[in-house]
Amino acid sequence: MSNLRRVLILLSILIVCLTGCSGHIDCNSVQAQANAPSEDGFTGYVVERKDNSILVVDPAYEDFSANGGGNRYYPAKWFSNAPDPQIGSYVEVWTDGGPENQPYPGQARAEKIAVSCPNTPDGAHMTDADAIRSGLLSPGAENIRVPVIEDVQFDHDAGTWTIRMRDAMSTTENQDEIDIKVDDVAAVE
Repeated sequence: MSNLRRVLILLSILIVCLTGCSGHIDCNSVQAQANAPSEDGFTGYVVERKDNSILVVDPAYEDFSANGGGNRYYPAKWFSNAPDPQIGSYVEVWTDGGPENQPYPGQARAEKIAVSCPNTPDGAHMTDADAIRSGLLSPGAENIRVPVIEDVQFDHDAGTWTIRMRDAMSTTENQDEIDIKVDDVAAVE
C-alpha cells in the first residue's frame, strides 16, 4: 500500500512540474479578470507604443465636475519596460513601486503585465484587439491625441467592426464620440 502511495505522490509531482513547465499562458481571460480584479494594477487598452513603452488608457472615466474639474477624466499612463503587449490589447499593469511622473498622461515603470485574451466573435476573421489596432491606425483616428476605447462591436452581417472612441485630451464638454468602421479582414500585425 505504501508503494502505491509513493507512486501516486511522485506521479502528482511529475504532473505539477510538467504543467508548470509547459503551461505558459500568454493571456488571461477577460472573464477571469472581471471576476478577480486587482486593486494594485492599472487596467486599460494599449493605444500607442514607442520603443519599449506603451500608453494604457482606462475606459472607465472619473467625474471631477463637482470639484470644478472635467466631467470625463480618463486615467492614462505611459509604462516603460513593456516590450510585449501590442496596440489594441487589454492589459493590467503593475508598477515597480518607483515614483510616478504625474503630468497627463502619467509615466511609470512596469514590473508585471497581464494581457487579456482577445475575443474573436463567431464569423469574424479578426480579434477585437486586431480591430482596435486597425481602428487606431486608420485615417479617422489620426487626430486623436489620447484615444479612449469605449466599445468594440462586430456586425456579422456587414462584416465590419465599429470601434467607439473618444479623445481624452478633447476640450469639448463630453469629449465627442468617434465611431471608426473597420472591415473584418486579415489581422493587422
